[in-house]
Amino acid sequence: MYLILPVALCLIVSCGKKSLPTLKSYEKPPPPSGLKAIHRESQIILIWDYPEDKQSVVKTFQILKSEANDFRRVAIIENDQRLYTDTDFYSGYTYQYKIVAENLKGIISHDSNTVMATPLDTPPPPKRISYRVENNFLVLEWEKTGEGILYNVYKSFEKGNYGLIPVNEKPLDDTTFKDVFTFNKNVYYVIRGARETALRDEGPPSDEVEINPSEFSPSKPGRLQAIVRKDGVYLVWIEPPETWISGYRIYRKTDEAEGYRLIGETAVPAFRDPDKPTTPRDYRVTALGPARESPAAGIESVIFESDNP
Repeated sequence: MYLILPVALCLIVSCGKKSLPTLKSYEKPPPPSGLKAIHRESQIILIWDYPEDKQSVVKTFQILKSEANDFRRVAIIENDQRLYTDTDFYSGYTYQYKIVAENLKGIISHDSNTVMATPLDTPPPPKRISYRVENNFLVLEWEKTGEGILYNVYKSFEKGNYGLIPVNEKPLDDTTFKDVFTFNKNVYYVIRGARETALRDEGPPSDEVEINPSEFSPSKPGRLQAIVRKDGVYLVWIEPPETWISGYRIYRKTDEAEGYRLIGETAVPAFRDPDKPTTPRDYRVTALGPARESPAAGIESVIFESDNP
């Protein structure tokens, strides 16, 4: 009789044992979605989506491939991956792909959407790439590689490291691309030829183009004017078109032997030299880029005259 109570209590509180598993862990996990295929050089690249809040219940993803009617498993991918690269294919043949998720209990999800891939021969890389800066834009130009070839431009702030998504919204049928000029760090570009297919059928990359902002100088200020007053010389000018200009430097020359000397900087297109010019002097104004100054705008023989107010 006295042994029954501890046993009953143990049953009630489960004696520290884990609770029974719920049926929820045996439910099918959600299927992968948004499966897409890209053909690049000698690879068919598969990318897909999966809810982050469901990733913890998934053990692996299984890649299924069909060359006829039946699908076979060709790879098992870890649950934190969303990309698979297939190199076992032939140009001109048709393949189908789909993906399933397997949870921690070995339960397989429904299939993802199925994508069909018929890879074609890829075009050669663009050559003779050049660039120039126009105001706030960087303009890339290259040589056409053939009729019917499109182009994708890839951009990176890390040398040699490019993603799968080009900076152009859709493949370009022109050999020119205009991008916002990044003036505070080095930027890198490669260009790939592509075909107008769902797979892209992208060829190898062009030579990498490095854009170093320190190599660029802005346009020179325009229409420099000097207004002489009793309290000094007021200089005004028209701003260059580049918005990445950080300011202006003002130089003054009072004699040939000394030459031009820096007398000040300003962030706006105006400056007052408090030194009254009793003898003729010349001024120059430059705009400041990331590392270089623009050509100088100049005005000569500025002098105070008695009729100046």
